[in-house]
Amino acid sequence: MNTNRIIKVLLTAVDNGSLTRAGEILGYTQSNLTQMTKSFENEIGFPLLIKTKRGVEPTEEMKLLIPSMRAILTQEERFYQEIDSIRGIHRGRIRIGTFVSTSTSWLPQLLSFFQANYPDVVFEVVESGQDEMFNGIRDGSLDIALMSRPEQDTIDFIPILEDPMMVVFSDRHDLSSFDYVPVEELAKYPMVLTYQSYDRDVRRIFDEAGFEPEVKYYFKDDFAVLSTVQYGLGISVLPELIIEKFPGSYDSRMLEPEAYRTLGIGIRSIKDAGPLARFVIDYIKKNIK
Repeated sequence: MNTNRIIKVLLTAVDNGSLTRAGEILGYTQSNLTQMTKSFENEIGFPLLIKTKRGVEPTEEMKLLIPSMRAILTQEERFYQEIDSIRGIHRGRIRIGTFVSTSTSWLPQLLSFFQANYPDVVFEVVESGQDEMFNGIRDGSLDIALMSRPEQDTIDFIPILEDPMMVVFSDRHDLSSFDYVPVEELAKYPMVLTYQSYDRDVRRIFDEAGFEPEVKYYFKDDFAVLSTVQYGLGISVLPELIIEKFPGSYDSRMLEPEAYRTLGIGIRSIKDAGPLARFVIDYIKKNIK
């Protein structure tokens, strides 16, 4: 049995919660997948998947194996990328995590370049928050992430852009009288924020200022935050990169003292990165402003 092939089947089933969906993605029938899975489980001596009402989930034994399984597929992908690189060909698959802001501001330029020049490169884009991207880089489910500088130094990070953090409020709000909004003013108003696990840069501003904000609503989506702010239901702090992409009935100001988030590229190890990941990183470093 081709071990790498069955590993790909198992991980695809786990990632999608369904053997049927894995078959659709990889081009196998349900009976083929069931036979392959059972045969592999018999070979190693314990079950790997559990059927639930929602589909399939990994057993506790498989959970222990998942990091190694992902590493095997990553090394296989890197092997073929190295071959293509030697032959002067850029092809392969890269899994990239992004914020909403980097999806709307950076990805269109990146994807357009590769579609025009390297159509055999396939991007799997996963929009998520800071914690999910960090964990995805660590466990190998993501190759790179367009993220903020992580608090932990257990992955490599390549800075690209200093993005100002802005106070955002409805266009009829009292804060419009300020040229720069003193950070202590934020304690006077109810706030609409993204979840801390999604965006830790906002949380850092309040921690450094030494107060706990009164948060009225939490969202995962920056655009949902801006929509709510427009209706006067609270104020927010958001990166300038997202504000530029969402025109509407709101106003914004820099903070006093000024605050920034460092956006860049997260990767497990730049030293061990495959040629395709290095190629994508090099393009971003040279072309994303």
